[in-house]
Amino acid sequence: MPVSGSTARRYAEAMLSFAQDERTVQQFRASLDRLGAAFDRTTVLALTNPAVPLARREAAVAAATKDEPVEVRSLLRLLIERDHIAIVPFAARAFGELVDRREGIEKARITTAIELDEKERESLVRRLERSSRKKVRATFLVDPTIVGGAKVQLGDHLIDVSLDARLRALGRQLAS
Repeated sequence: MPVSGSTARRYAEAMLSFAQDERTVQQFRASLDRLGAAFDRTTVLALTNPAVPLARREAAVAAATKDEPVEVRSLLRLLIERDHIAIVPFAARAFGELVDRREGIEKARITTAIELDEKERESLVRRLERSSRKKVRATFLVDPTIVGGAKVQLGDHLIDVSLDARLRALGRQLAS
């Protein structure tokens, strides 16, 4: 049964409400991150197979997650019962986003023409943090088609200081 992103977000919000302190929040996040990665297509197909009795599917998940926090195991049991186990990766991502938002962390996707070394990455992230006045968690991509410079997607804002964008702007300026 397909479910929407808002369903995953509601489960993530419920999990966050069970976390009594920051240590528990981080335990839940680590657990959900592990499980989000483990619940790939093959795992989900096996856990939603109607030919396998529900009790057997529940037992398999319980055995595989015996070291996870009890609240996370309860969530998985509920998701199996409701035939929503496929949303585990989405709920894990939504949980991480909720925690980041609560902590004032902004996500950035930085695309450059060449691979940046660690020092250059750190410098760029520091500049973004200063200008946005937020803590930034960045992922870096390489796209040689932008020729030089960078494109930075920070939240809803796109900052395009690539050579490709500058050349297009110059072309529009010359054409007018």
